[in-house]
Amino acid sequence: MALYLDASLRLTALPVTASPRAYIRSERFDTTLLVVPLLAGLAAAAVVSANSSLYPFLLVADLWLLGYHHVIATYTRLPFNGQSLRRNRFLALDLLLIVTAITLVVAITAGAWVIASAFLYLQWFHYMRQGYGIARMYFRTTPQGQVPGSRDWASDLVIYLVPVYGIAARSSSMGDQFLGLPVRTLVVPDAVIMLLGALAAGALVVWVGRVMLQALDDTVDVAYSLFVVSHVVVFWMAYVVIADANAGWLCINVWHNFQYVLVVWMSNAKRYASGIDSSARLLSWISQPGRVVAYFATCLGITTAVYFALNQFTVLVLGGGLAVSVGIYMGINFHHYVVDALIWRRRRVAPAA
Repeated sequence: MALYLDASLRLTALPVTASPRAYIRSERFDTTLLVVPLLAGLAAAAVVSANSSLYPFLLVADLWLLGYHHVIATYTRLPFNGQSLRRNRFLALDLLLIVTAITLVVAITAGAWVIASAFLYLQWFHYMRQGYGIARMYFRTTPQGQVPGSRDWASDLVIYLVPVYGIAARSSSMGDQFLGLPVRTLVVPDAVIMLLGALAAGALVVWVGRVMLQALDDTVDVAYSLFVVSHVVVFWMAYVVIADANAGWLCINVWHNFQYVLVVWMSNAKRYASGIDSSARLLSWISQPGRVVAYFATCLGITTAVYFALNQFTVLVLGGGLAVSVGIYMGINFHHYVVDALIWRRRRVAPAA
């Protein structure tokens, strides 16, 4: 029951209607999205924490099966056919060459540490923003979220403050090496880290209190709340609890990559829900119901071909070396961050036709 003051200042009871359980796609998909990436990330971190010699194998598996696939998945939202490639050429190709060339020049002239340090913080921001974006997807399925211009400030503060505290804590303790690369971190005073931790904890207490009140009224959105919990857990574990920065990064990178691949699949499945699009036959065909294996196999095949060719180009044409490799691969990542930040702001990618 909800109480309000009427014109005569009397307390009047109103019935509270339970919120229907909403999903961003389906109960099965949402359960997979909420559970599998988190468990995969935590399991990867647990394995390498128990046996550090397994780290290279899990790193390669993460990069090849999820990380590179994650980057290629962005292109299914842009140039997967000739017409959309022409329409999105600057974002897909021209900007890629510009960003990669700049990154390569900086790596060669200033040193690989500049790019590696930028990667540490830009990727952290990318992780945080993806979490916010998916949280917004869930929020928009709630009654409150369907009101134009509405915000969920309690969840938003948790989504941002926990990662901010996490990166501040990690920066002060990780040293000058990250993924085998030299880095220089932004170390803030301990008092500032404690303040950020207190702010994050305070936001979390407020959010938990609000969710508990909603649970009492049976108005809590379970999927939305569980996503916020998973976001908090993975950032807390990756940047605060796990002592080894590399193991922590593996944990959150697996989580992030797995999430992204699933969300892009969902987006393409919705985009081509009406059937095969003659202007994007391959993508629309593999995005049909019952073709999940074909979809991921196709994307993984493209990923393998693209990154094999890229590796050969880096070694045979550019001569390899740390600075060159960092410049090329990080340039592609930085381009992905820029494009990803733009395409998900659109209500719909420019139509393929």
